[in-house]
Amino acid sequence: MFWKFDLHSSSHIDTLLEREDVTLKELMDEEDVLQECKAQNRKLIEFLLKSECLEDLVSFIIEEPSQDMDEKIRYK
Repeated sequence: MFWKFDLHSSSHIDTLLEREDVTLKELMDEEDVLQECKAQNRKLIEFLLKSECLEDLVSFIIEEPSQDMDEKIRYK
């Protein structure tokens, strides 16, 4: 029996990670980034462990966002 549809779909995060110029902010905009981290997506974890990504993540945590930013972006 042949299946008409491919039930195994790759996430949009995997597609983004294949690009050379992907940024941390682009990945953070994806809704399923936390689920992919919990699922231990190897490509995503390797990207997040890069020193420039780790520095950005730490700065997101310790620096207060500016008041003129959109509230949706500020608290993301």
